[in-house]
Amino acid sequence: MATNFYGIYHVIRSFIPIMEKQGYGRIINVSSEYGAMSEMSYPGVGAYKLSKFALNGLTRLVAAEINGDIKINAVDPGWVSTDMGGPSAPRTPEQAAESLLWLATTGPEGPNGEFFRDRKRIDW
Repeated sequence: MATNFYGIYHVIRSFIPIMEKQGYGRIINVSSEYGAMSEMSYPGVGAYKLSKFALNGLTRLVAAEINGDIKINAVDPGWVSTDMGGPSAPRTPEQAAESLLWLATTGPEGPNGEFFRDRKRIDW
């Protein structure tokens, strides 16, 4: 919870006033499909699921509260071949970054308070 929720919460709360003053900003939270409500009834990785579920909730709450051209969304990068994901992971870092880059560069008409993977909306 300290890393996946509270740390992000404090960073967001620190930067929102700066973004509101500028009238612009983009926040992309790195979440996981495990944080979707549909995953809560399956056993395993309970603390991780709860931390990502809380992060997804934070994403929705902040999106409802912010003003100006400020967007906050969550992304599930999938299982990525990195030091953490290991060499067996099927996704490259470039594939994982596609949705992140898309959301970071979205215009004022872009999504806000949503959850994505591969630019596709995921049900919370």
